[in-house]
Amino acid sequence: MGGFQFHLPLILISLATSVGVLTTVYAAYYLNRYERTKQVMTFTVLAASITLWTFFALLQLTATSFAQSYWAYKMLHFGSFTTAPAVLLYGLSMGDARRWVNRKTVSVAVLLLLPVFVLLFTDPVPVLFEDPRLISFGAFSVIEHGNTLIYVSYLSAFYVIATIGLSYIVYQTWPDPSLGRRQTAILVTAIFAPMLLSVAQTFSLLPFETPGTILTPTSFSVGMAGVGYAAFRYEAFDTKALARSRTIENMSDGYLLIDTGGKIIDDNQSARSLLDVGSPLTEMQISDLFSAIDEQTLRGTDSVPSFITHIQTDDGTRYLEISSSDFATETEQTLGTLFVIRDITTRRKAQQQLEEQRNDLDILNQVLRHDIRNDLQVVTGYGDLLTDHVDEDGTEYLDTLQSSADHAAELTETARDIADVMLSREDAQQQDRVNLRSTLERELDKIESEYPNANLTVEGSLPAVQVRANQLLDSVFRNLLSNAVQHNDKDVPEISVSATNHDGRVVVRIADNGPGVADNQKEEIFGKGEKGLDSSGTGLGLHLVHHLVTHYGGEVWVEDNDPEGAVFAVELPLVDTS
Repeated sequence: MGGFQFHLPLILISLATSVGVLTTVYAAYYLNRYERTKQVMTFTVLAASITLWTFFALLQLTATSFAQSYWAYKMLHFGSFTTAPAVLLYGLSMGDARRWVNRKTVSVAVLLLLPVFVLLFTDPVPVLFEDPRLISFGAFSVIEHGNTLIYVSYLSAFYVIATIGLSYIVYQTWPDPSLGRRQTAILVTAIFAPMLLSVAQTFSLLPFETPGTILTPTSFSVGMAGVGYAAFRYEAFDTKALARSRTIENMSDGYLLIDTGGKIIDDNQSARSLLDVGSPLTEMQISDLFSAIDEQTLRGTDSVPSFITHIQTDDGTRYLEISSSDFATETEQTLGTLFVIRDITTRRKAQQQLEEQRNDLDILNQVLRHDIRNDLQVVTGYGDLLTDHVDEDGTEYLDTLQSSADHAAELTETARDIADVMLSREDAQQQDRVNLRSTLERELDKIESEYPNANLTVEGSLPAVQVRANQLLDSVFRNLLSNAVQHNDKDVPEISVSATNHDGRVVVRIADNGPGVADNQKEEIFGKGEKGLDSSGTGLGLHLVHHLVTHYGGEVWVEDNDPEGAVFAVELPLVDTS
């Protein structure tokens, strides 16, 4: 053969092999770094198959003896025959047919290829090849042989399977609105060119002589590189990934992607704008941006908790809410952390303004109640002084005056409780365990001292249980007990209190012998379905009772008492002590 020469076919196959190696390596890198989708995995297998094909074609081309060339020629079939099912699987992975890309399909392909691979390892003559020999094409030599029926069958199957796979790829990419014209043109050209060249060579339609071991793998390698370029460059591997990428880049919230070492590996324009940074944040450490995050925090087992920070800009102070979430593989291997930055400056200022207004209303409420109670004490005091200075007819009017003054004083207490709820004081909103018996006994003692003419009884014993409530539970029973006395039309109000607990809840019943509540008022009496506090049968106290009990996770309702009067029932959840 006359020694080594650097000729054109060697350049082509060398370039094809280099392209195949680079594409396969990058596909493997992409596979390891990002999500292992079926599309990426099948493309990696396809790239590896074609690279194996071109590599052994290169070895055959550079071989200097029949034995070396024949060995390389047999080995290249491991790439060429594997390429066809790899093309089909890659095509199926791009659309709704990806469910067919599974272990069963791969197993069938392996079983179909196994006989020919066994023959290649042993002796393919005469089952596959007839009279293999080394022939020269100018400066180099390749193996030539006659084709048996089995070999032709495998070649035919190769073209059929590859054609189906390539056609399905075009079917998926051509109408895809997420792919641009340039991307589609690259994909279609890269898909069809190798196949057309291979068919033209098989049927001797080319105007020049081309050994099959050179042009076919070279064209497939270049085509595969074109598909890979379109997929990686234009993110065609996953339309969802493309949509997510564009959404992240255009969203108003800032986005930072951090690796497990705390280094920023990706960001968007919003993050740079919110942080008032002009240059990209990549390669920086997240701890350089936020002192609340350090390397130890990132390596912890728990996610980084959300926090609020602020920065000074030319427009003033900017408040930012930073939230994060870890992302991991299907095997729960943490790959990094995604941080989302949200501008809450407007919300923060609104909260500060509401807090100031709440504080002003709180002060106003305290001052008004203080002054009103002082005036009521004056009224009550002078009423006591007038007791000895009015005749029998005036005593009735004086009693009404003192009763109204006492009731107004109670209203200031109810107004205080309502203000605590409406102004959302923390101690009025937070729930804890409250001793039910102590609360009821305390309020019963108050009612007995304030209304000595009322007859209060407790049926049975009050259960010593803890309910889920807060300090305003006193107001619930104070309003119900005083309501039972004040709205009673009997000379001696009879008030009975009982309590039972079952199934994790306790029901307290306060029964009276008053005029009762009409059926059409039993819902409206608590203000349900009514706007404001001036609805029929609704008072401040009962409105507050309903609000608080509902807030505790309980219920309140009214029943008829036997033989007369009403029963107000309050159901509250017990604290789980298990």
